Amino acid sequence: MVRVTLYWGGSALVGLESLGHSGSAPRGQDVVCAAVSALVHGLLLGLSEVAEVRDLRCEADPDVPLIWVSWPEEVADSLDLLTRTVALSLKEIESGYPGYVSITEVQR
Repeated sequence: MVRVTLYWGGSALVGLESLGHSGSAPRGQDVVCAAVSALVHGLLLGLSEVAEVRDLRCEADPDVPLIWVSWPEEVADSLDLLTRTVALSLKEIESGYPGYVSITEVQR
C-alpha cells in the first residue's frame, strides 16, 4: 500500500511524504504507483522550478520507496493552488483505489 502523509501548518500544506508500493499490479505495470509518483514528482518540479521555492527540503530512498518533501511555512499560503491541487488529486486516487492508497493528514 502507498501511504501518503499530508502535513498541514494551519490551513496550508507544508509537506508531504509518500511511502511504499500500492501492490495493485506487478512493478512496471502498477498504474496506482505511477499516478502517485507522477503527482509527487510534479509537485517537486512545480515547487523547485516554477515557484522557485528556496529552502525546499527533500529526501528520497528508491529502495523503500520513500519520498519526503517540505517547504517553509511562511511561503505555504502562496503555494496553495499547487499544493492543494496535488493533495486533492492524491485523495481522488485514494477514493478510486481503496486498499492501495492510504492518506493521513497531520496538523503541525
